[in-house]
Amino acid sequence: MKIKPLTPADFAASLTLITTAFATAPHTDGNEANLVAALRQSPDYHADYDVGAFTDDGALIGHALLSKATIQNVTQAWPIFVLAPLAVLPAYQSQGVGGALITYLEMQAGEDARRAISILGDPAYYGRFGYQPAANFNVQAPFEVESKYFLLRPIVEGGLTGVSGTLHYDPAFGLT
Repeated sequence: MKIKPLTPADFAASLTLITTAFATAPHTDGNEANLVAALRQSPDYHADYDVGAFTDDGALIGHALLSKATIQNVTQAWPIFVLAPLAVLPAYQSQGVGGALITYLEMQAGEDARRAISILGDPAYYGRFGYQPAANFNVQAPFEVESKYFLLRPIVEGGLTGVSGTLHYDPAFGLT
């Protein structure tokens, strides 16, 4: 398996993969592929954070995307990332593809000035990678969600020290 940034030639295949991966997911709104398409149009889109996992013969089997976000309170804002979505074709799930995508993006993101990565997902899965409830860091979601599913992980030493507020997603998420 090889993980690398996608090129525009991979975009259509990645959207199909995302739709297929989420077709049977227990928690989905069915708009994950549309979200990725919208994030790719964002002025803050960064191609190095839009990555795919490919088999040795070049088949795309997984996708992950980091988008820029901020944690804000009334006096300050701190830059972070949001991982959404993480998608792996069903035939390749439970084989380490998702974990490899997360690890790759965390290494890439660690070179940026952003402090953490936020994920909305299964704490049993993401907890293996060091993600914790955002409430542990005094960070709230901008929508109603059970706190155990709204997760954060610092990607730089002390990245969430002194941080508190509400997460503000890229406008492509449609949450503003």
